Amino acid sequence: MVDLEVAVTGKLASMSRREARDWIVQSGATYAARTGKETSVLVVGQGGPPLGEDGRLTRDLLEARRMQSEGGSIEIISEEEFLIRIGHEERQEGLHRLYTTEQLSRILDVDKRQIRTWIRHELIRPVRVVRRLCFFDFRQVASAKALGQLTESGVTPAQIRKSLSELGTWAASDSSALSQLEVLEQETDLFVRTNEGKLAETSGQLRLDFEGAQSAAQQPSDLSGDDWFERAILAEEEGDLVSAAKAYGRAAVEDGPEPESSFNLGNVLYTLGHKKDAAKWFERATHLDPDYVEAWNNLGNALGEDERYEEAIHAYRRALILEPLYADAHFNLAETLAHVQREDEARPHWEAYLSQDPHSAWADVVRDRLRET
Repeated sequence: MVDLEVAVTGKLASMSRREARDWIVQSGATYAARTGKETSVLVVGQGGPPLGEDGRLTRDLLEARRMQSEGGSIEIISEEEFLIRIGHEERQEGLHRLYTTEQLSRILDVDKRQIRTWIRHELIRPVRVVRRLCFFDFRQVASAKALGQLTESGVTPAQIRKSLSELGTWAASDSSALSQLEVLEQETDLFVRTNEGKLAETSGQLRLDFEGAQSAAQQPSDLSGDDWFERAILAEEEGDLVSAAKAYGRAAVEDGPEPESSFNLGNVLYTLGHKKDAAKWFERATHLDPDYVEAWNNLGNALGEDERYEEAIHAYRRALILEPLYADAHFNLAETLAHVQREDEARPHWEAYLSQDPHSAWADVVRDRLRET
């Protein structure tokens, strides 16, 4: 790319915009903040559809297409092709790496309950499932977040569809965006909201009386456990975690506890700050399904919050026996081991985390840990 002027549009998936600028300069090219008449190459990021806040194609992409239509020599390339040209093919693996719900929540700043809602409505679909632990393609979830933000801000699905269609060959490289848009057109509310209508995590404190859950919920008494479970899911999606917890409790009363309802109730209680109660329900989920790998990890989190560190370490180790590539469990185990001053044992788990997630902000935290120990 020597002696070329290179611009970038859209969100990059494998690096920050600053890194891209530095690599462009190091390769002997000139970085352009905007597409102009001297621009030779436009790189289209693969961290979501290249759409602006109005739902239209980005200004740089529109300009590049105009220049091409007028006989200009500007070339439009994908982020993957860009990585090859600058000699950093190893970064391509980041475009295809699979991530857990917890990792994506941190990387994309999306509430975990939000991601679970998207899964339930098939806005996103796991690429791989290991013992109930779901792994997702980064670009699929990033696309869901971007499309959701556009529709939530008032951009019509028709405008987004028009823009995606205008992408032409680019749409073929990420055709999932169109199917995601169809889900958004059908579903009116796939986002966790506060009472003020803003997207946000729900937190707070309450006292839950599971013994009296049947009367507390104030719902018809002839509902089955499955009915209560469905009510709990809907309440959780709406951000009403108190009602969700009570409904999950009723589901357990009616039909007896199931692994998924126990796990979900543990998550709700953990979010509400009831770590001891959460640990009991995560533990129950692991008793009902000893291979429930995510329940073992979350049990470790709850036990660690309750300062039961040795039990937490055991839970994390159990999760890693079931799924050795579980990055979250490696990170959590390393942090817990370090907290009890067992840094030598923590180091291989920090390194294992880096092998699964080498480029995020959390990877930088891990590198700092490794330098300090």
